[in-house]
Amino acid sequence: MNPRFYFALLFLASLATAGYAQETTWEKIQQDILNRNCTGCHVEGSAFARQSGLVLTQDVAYDNLVGVAPRNSAAAADGLARVSRAGGFPGLFQSFIWEKVNVAEQDHFYNGHPNYGQLMPLGMPSLTNGELAFIKKWIEAGAPSSGVVADPALLHDTTRYQPPEFKALAPPARGFQFHLGPFNVWPSQIHDREFLYFEPYPTTEDLFVSRYEISYRPGSHHFVLYNYPAGKPAPSPRMYRDLRDAQGNINETVANEINELFPFYAFIITQTPFTNYHFPKGVAMRLPAGSGFDLNAHSVNRSNQTHIGEVYVNLHTVERSAITHVAEHDNVGNYDINLPPHQVTTLTKTFFFSEKRHLIQMWAHAHEHMTEFKIVGVGGKHNGELLYWTNDWQHPPLLELDPPLTIEAGEGVRLITTYNNTTDNWISFGTRSSDEMQFLFYIYFTGELTSVAESKSSLPTAFALEQNYPNPFSAKGHGSFGSPETVISYQLPVASEVQLTVFNALGQEVRTLINGRQSPGLKSFVWDGKNDLGQAVNSGIYFYTLKAGERVQKKKMLLVR
Repeated sequence: MNPRFYFALLFLASLATAGYAQETTWEKIQQDILNRNCTGCHVEGSAFARQSGLVLTQDVAYDNLVGVAPRNSAAAADGLARVSRAGGFPGLFQSFIWEKVNVAEQDHFYNGHPNYGQLMPLGMPSLTNGELAFIKKWIEAGAPSSGVVADPALLHDTTRYQPPEFKALAPPARGFQFHLGPFNVWPSQIHDREFLYFEPYPTTEDLFVSRYEISYRPGSHHFVLYNYPAGKPAPSPRMYRDLRDAQGNINETVANEINELFPFYAFIITQTPFTNYHFPKGVAMRLPAGSGFDLNAHSVNRSNQTHIGEVYVNLHTVERSAITHVAEHDNVGNYDINLPPHQVTTLTKTFFFSEKRHLIQMWAHAHEHMTEFKIVGVGGKHNGELLYWTNDWQHPPLLELDPPLTIEAGEGVRLITTYNNTTDNWISFGTRSSDEMQFLFYIYFTGELTSVAESKSSLPTAFALEQNYPNPFSAKGHGSFGSPETVISYQLPVASEVQLTVFNALGQEVRTLINGRQSPGLKSFVWDGKNDLGQAVNSGIYFYTLKAGERVQKKKMLLVR
């Protein structure tokens, strides 16, 4: 053999073993997940394939999954794709496959979407936590057919989800604990039980909470811990002060008490059955000195049997000297809600900040008629950026931000919420799950970021511009007040000077969506079909170009009015 040829073969072999012939993320999903768990049932001609219309053999799986509407009529009516191309939050929560395999949210799957069928793989163990994490990364990256967007090492985690049982929390080594209940959640026509419960726990000085844990039984809608202000006359301790009775009659005294407490004295709010949140290093929440705490539990019971409710709360405290940033809770909300019967209505409300704030946690809050809740940045480097998205009113995701999301003074956020009122009555703002709300809750701190460690664990590994979603897009979609909207997502592996620009078919600049320096991560921006002057543009083909340093990518989209 020619020595040069021999050494060339050795060199090519070394490249392959060094990882240069690495499988794409989609290839790994096909070979290591679908073929092992799903393809055996979803082959051409099988009963499963006929029922679902889904064939997952290697030759057709990608084209049958990505960007394709599901045959399930309820999921299709909810606007889901089998796998969405949107990327980020929208991509994940608009993917029917994710709903079907995400076993950790099975309570929401069966109670919130009773017509979605069964969790998959049917009759087999759930996917491993590693397989789920791998699929999640792929969907969040826009479900590409090529490239590596998820670390194969995730698949090494072969553990499987174990449903958490409600558990009593052990008291914290430093801090204090509240225990509420057990209490009855009665079946009734109004479905809801909400009450206040005062715990006299006087704090004579400010405390600083670096971690909190909350565990509550299934059926809870929300739990709020109010810090009762010092000097305010305290209610009778350890008594259930119900907001309404089983027939729905309001107790005006309790209603007034809640109005006085909210939002000024809300310390912790959660809609998650189990929370164990550690604040970023050097950050703790300030708990003002007070005369005690009001515990506000809101449970929903849609059955004909009495349920049992119960809540544990742990507050872990640290010395003031151990922290460099003092965090506080705040919220913004819309109280002007009027939803006509048998109509889909989108409400938009914009809020501006008077000071620079670093957000470390955020989540949306609405009730059962909400179908989509978006939070978009307004002004500055986050202008038009999709910051948060959910379609789950019962357990909206708690977004933890480390590094923090910084919003400068004069900038703000826009809440865009779509509701579907299927009833015969007008719906307005109210406390029952059948009323409606539009809130953003968040935890923040002020000052400089020099001592907050920047998390690198979830940063993208490659520069990529994703296909916009939906495409084509039009005013018939989910745009606010009938305006067309599409989401443009991209990945930045490193901090860069970024320009995201929309051009028409003649190459003329239409809209600059972002022009400034951005931190690494997955970014999503909403284009509303308007130019830089705020004027609606015509139907047609448009191009969007992403420039980050020396790297440039371009894609095409179609607007139909």
